[in-house]
Amino acid sequence: MFQRLAVLATAVILVLAGVLLYLQLENNGREELPVNERLGGELVLTDHRGETFSTAELHGNVVLMFFGFTNCPDYCPATMARLAQAYQELEQAGEADRVDVVFVSFDPERDTPEHLREYLGWFHDDFIGLTGPVEEVEQAARQYGAVFMRQGADDAEEYDFAHSDYVYLIDDQGRVRKLFQANPEPEEVIADVRSLL
Repeated sequence: MFQRLAVLATAVILVLAGVLLYLQLENNGREELPVNERLGGELVLTDHRGETFSTAELHGNVVLMFFGFTNCPDYCPATMARLAQAYQELEQAGEADRVDVVFVSFDPERDTPEHLREYLGWFHDDFIGLTGPVEEVEQAARQYGAVFMRQGADDAEEYDFAHSDYVYLIDDQGRVRKLFQANPEPEEVIADVRSLL
């Protein structure tokens, strides 16, 4: 009797260990991404079509959000190209319909909806561009901890911005789950996006 119980207990333990191992391998050994309680929230701005857009419309999808400006000479286009590469791979795998990429411009003076539409067309037609009055963009940046500062004279036609360069990974409930540095590796982005799909 004791031997049967020992064999049965060993079998149950082995089955449970196998299930746990399978689940761990299925998740590529990755831990669940934590929820960032300090950053995020709904944004209501003007999109690249000139219409009012709320990020609450994206609930149900995983979102990659980046704050920048279209005249940026380096980080912005490089980061958007990396996001486009990741998105295209997700698209080829049939997963992009549950993913959105959002570019929030903090240069509404030059980044009109028309200009955003043209700029985003260089990366992917499905990408969403957002802008708005300076006060609204500043509020959006504060919500996400994004920092930007105009460089150059206030009345100058040519100016630049110094800015933070994070890409925000947002889950299907609108919660920030990870911040990528600029130019993230597409493989890392894809793996983290898939962990939330």
